[in-house]
Amino acid sequence: MDETEICTRAYCKMIMHCAKYPSCSLNGVLLSHKSDLKNGKPIKFCDAVPMCHLNTGLSLVPEIALAQISGMVEPAGLVISGVYNAHDNLKDNHVDVFTQKIADRIADNQEGALLLTVDSKRLALKIQNDGLIVRHRNAEGNWKLNEKKLKLEHESITLACASALVREGIFRELIDFDNHLDDITQDYINVGLNMKIDSCL
Repeated sequence: MDETEICTRAYCKMIMHCAKYPSCSLNGVLLSHKSDLKNGKPIKFCDAVPMCHLNTGLSLVPEIALAQISGMVEPAGLVISGVYNAHDNLKDNHVDVFTQKIADRIADNQEGALLLTVDSKRLALKIQNDGLIVRHRNAEGNWKLNEKKLKLEHESITLACASALVREGIFRELIDFDNHLDDITQDYINVGLNMKIDSCL
């Protein structure tokens, strides 16, 4: 299994989503440049879009979110190439049936798609390691642990940036698709927040 890389922006947005809703099960999708997925190259996640923290058990909301997100990122040459999730129980790292359905849908459309679970008990105000569990779908259609560890784009900088965004409370600015459903003026792509994250580099 080739090594997967995740950029600072994508990683920080996943962590911020968890920090904003620590008592909720949540999920979101990961994006890659379409051009980077050719020729069997390892996946590089360049961004993340937070989806649900309220409606994780409802099939309709993720369906709507996936369709809208795909339509929004396609003109920029991006595709959905992964999904992430976290649980309301800190000790829980399993793949629930709803997340698996989302992951299956993404994997059906994008070869090599991955599923990342945030191990919430490994997160703190000063994040020491990525805290991610990476899975791929095997030939039998089951999601299995990856043999190789995920690689952070700039490991020490990325972890320091994520820690600062949590410590300084900037995570409260993150908008997910559930927030967008409550108020459609809210930007779940988080363009303004992306700029703040990118300024860490």
